Amino acid sequence: MGMQDVWVRAQSTAYGSRTVRADTIVQVKWERQSSQYLTLVIKGGDEVHHQVRSYGSGARPLREEDGTALADGLLSAMAKTAAVPGNHLLVLDGTGVQWCRAALDGTGAQPVS
Repeated sequence: MGMQDVWVRAQSTAYGSRTVRADTIVQVKWERQSSQYLTLVIKGGDEVHHQVRSYGSGARPLREEDGTALADGLLSAMAKTAAVPGNHLLVLDGTGVQWCRAALDGTGAQPVS
């Protein structure tokens, strides 16, 4: 059986883009005081920020239940994707409400259900 990897793409206007192996993420959190970001805590304590709301977009800040649902959704997507053969990339869909699984080259994104 070949290697299987699950990666998460974190993108942010302020922090740039970074792709992180899912098995190095020890915590996913959303905090009201920085409501436009999910924070991925990596082994060793490094933090990676994923922007879920654009600056100046006119979009209202996430409600607490929506932020928590995005964080929980990422953890669920990581677990479900780990059971699928192959190498995958998890990205937040264009609406910012659902995680999608794509081939590692970024093609063929589909919702993780």
